[in-house]
Amino acid sequence: MGYPSLPNVFDQQRRRWIIKKIVIALSKKIFEERENRFYSNRLDLKGKSLHSIIETFTQSGWETDILNVDISLSDLVSSLSDQSIDFVFNLAVCSAEIYNQAFLPSLLDALKILYLGSNSTIHSLCLDRSLTKLSLRGIGIPTTSSIQWLPGDVFPNKMEFPYVIKPRFRSYRRKITAESVVNDLNELLSKAELIFNKTGEKVLIEKFIAGREMIIGLLGNGNSLQALPILEVNLSREKPLYDVDMESTKGYVEDIACPAKLSDEQKNMMENMAVKIFRELNLKDFATFHLILDQKENIPLFFEINALPLLHYKHSAFPEMSSRMGWDYEALINKLLSIALERGKSEIG
Repeated sequence: MGYPSLPNVFDQQRRRWIIKKIVIALSKKIFEERENRFYSNRLDLKGKSLHSIIETFTQSGWETDILNVDISLSDLVSSLSDQSIDFVFNLAVCSAEIYNQAFLPSLLDALKILYLGSNSTIHSLCLDRSLTKLSLRGIGIPTTSSIQWLPGDVFPNKMEFPYVIKPRFRSYRRKITAESVVNDLNELLSKAELIFNKTGEKVLIEKFIAGREMIIGLLGNGNSLQALPILEVNLSREKPLYDVDMESTKGYVEDIACPAKLSDEQKNMMENMAVKIFRELNLKDFATFHLILDQKENIPLFFEINALPLLHYKHSAFPEMSSRMGWDYEALINKLLSIALERGKSEIG
């Protein structure tokens, strides 16, 4: 979506943005919950992420405010409409408490406010694990095999265990753990029924693949996409997969390799696939792609796209990969802002 009604913040003659006010949108409740978990053993880093983002913008001379989206829908619309907002630096994984990360971009598009990241359509697709896998297959990207299940469905005669049981929709409330891996039919049924009873949605039963777990980060748009050094997690194989507990305690700074030890052929293949996904699905500004490098077939199997990567300082994958490019945290924040503004310029025409 373009932003043709923004003449006051975009100088058509000089082809540049006239930015006065930036709003950082986040769910205060979720953000603080994550900070408490991520930095439980590193209290000196708690609050560093948000403080650094604010400082980066204010040092550039922009008025910077925080918008806590944990408010009613009417109050959220009013807050966005009543302020002279030139840009929203979007960190909100949830809006108005009950909405997922697809909602705020939809609202910002309706209000014609430029923001960081992909639109609501892309977020909705990436939050739906089943649609993500269908989309990947549709553009020729290999992914892990899976089936969708509802109570009463009959399983195939031959099931090759283990499998990973996942809710169909990604959510900050429902995370994958090591216990999500099942090794027999009784265990599969028990855990699938448990997830269904909680969500009321089809359950995704995904073949567990033994292999190296990788994350690819991209930033940019169009022909200016840039790949970050590939990150490998769970090197110790302490658990069968990298799960929410490891994310909380180790983050993406321990038990990792970045850049991952890969051949040039492997690296180029993975990056090219990630770029293809980004362009074909029309993602914006930045994203991460999770995959398993199958030990038997030696091919990457993509299984998850994150269209709104977390940016927690010295914890999240995207800043960690960026640091391997020689960018400090403030440089990364400036790059993301510049990328989004450049995209907005092209969308205006």
